[in-house]
Amino acid sequence: MSRTNYSAYMAIKNKIMEIFRSETFEKNKLPSEAALANRLGISLVTLRESLMMLALEGYITKRHGSGNYVHPSTLDYENRTYCYTEYLHKKGFHAGIQLFAQEWALADGLEAKMLGIQEGEKLLVNRLVYLADEYPAIYTIHRIPASLLVREDVAQMPFAQIHVLVGDFMGRELAHALNEYYAMSVEGEQAKRLNLLEGSPIMGNRQVFYDITDQRVMYSTNCFHPDYYQLRTLQNWDLGR
Repeated sequence: MSRTNYSAYMAIKNKIMEIFRSETFEKNKLPSEAALANRLGISLVTLRESLMMLALEGYITKRHGSGNYVHPSTLDYENRTYCYTEYLHKKGFHAGIQLFAQEWALADGLEAKMLGIQEGEKLLVNRLVYLADEYPAIYTIHRIPASLLVREDVAQMPFAQIHVLVGDFMGRELAHALNEYYAMSVEGEQAKRLNLLEGSPIMGNRQVFYDITDQRVMYSTNCFHPDYYQLRTLQNWDLGR
């Protein structure tokens, strides 16, 4: 966005999203851009920049000569990626976290590859379960290179918001995570922690977290109980045109 900075855009976006959620429009066609800009108290240029960003995110479709169309289906929170506690809250559960093991270990080959470190480097390994109304929903293992830790009181780590953990215990600003989902069968400790029969088919994923300098700061694996976590994604058809 050339003229509107990110924080300003987010404030405008929140106002527009509130309109999308609280009102309906005939054939989902939005009012004219001039009317929307006047209602929001912003310039037409700023509104158009914001609408372009909303189109890239898949919330609306812009058609020259026809207008702008909102997609109520995209307002479904499940189309967006959230931290797991927020996801469970939005699904109507009381979310909690149970840390059941914290230990030091040496990185194996896969862990070293995912973190971009040498095999045998020291890791802090946290094993926990995300709870949905006190039922186990997600079994997670976080692996953090010991060399990145700036605090020794690791037993005090928070896990509800990973960006807080990364900021407080690594002194870094979290930027994003890359996720790889796959089908798997649950075995051993995973089955025990999720209260599932061994061999049950479930979905798993690998996550690599990056800071704002694009350095890898944490590698996590997650196993999802099918009753509490389902993956839905938004495919924005306009981006392929």
